Amino acid sequence: MEEKISIHEKSRGETINVYIGEYAGKQYLHIREWYLDKEQEEKPTKKGVAIPLEKVEQLLDAINQLVDGGGSGSGGGKKKK
Repeated sequence: MEEKISIHEKSRGETINVYIGEYAGKQYLHIREWYLDKEQEEKPTKKGVAIPLEKVEQLLDAINQLVDGGGSGSGGGKKKK
């Protein structure tokens, strides 16, 4: 695994991390929740998504559409409560 970037800290030591990993010889962009185990070591959970690197451009385009023009005019979509 290369560099891991934390983008959101949740409660109880959980974080959402973004990183590039490899599986079966193919690279993926992971957006995944991690937790601290009993020894305070960070471990990944099954909660997340792995996107093939060749699809990252499409993901960026989708995010830009949602943030820049897909919402209520205030820079985003509807917020969940």
